[in-house]
Amino acid sequence: MGRIALILLSMCFAVQAIAAGTTQVGDTVVNYNAFMTNFLSPDITTRYGLQRSDQLGALNVNLSRADQKIASTIKGTYHLNGEKKPRPLTFRQVINDQGAIDYFAQFPVQPAKVYVFNIELKINGESKAIEFSQEVASLQ
Repeated sequence: MGRIALILLSMCFAVQAIAAGTTQVGDTVVNYNAFMTNFLSPDITTRYGLQRSDQLGALNVNLSRADQKIASTIKGTYHLNGEKKPRPLTFRQVINDQGAIDYFAQFPVQPAKVYVFNIELKINGESKAIEFSQEVASLQ
């Protein structure tokens, strides 16, 4: 998904507070977004190898430089707000038909809880840590 797709995805989920953020690392733009996987169509989850469930969230990260999608090394953790012990996120690189590169990690969710995400990126030898919190909940 490119930047436009990420914006459209965010607009589709406007009812839920979506953690859609952008940060800059040198000349690289990093977009990130957390959402419930049951918001995705079965076609999308099949195409990207994600599990669609009302008990799973997904974190999407993509990077671009001069409007070109770029690859990175990404790792991260998450925990419930108020907890101290982080749980690992396993990111998978997904490249769509147009060559856009996205990284997806899935995680189990409890109803209407706030999650804290810590993402570590390596871009051309430069490291960047991103932390954000987000309520991730199903629209049941």
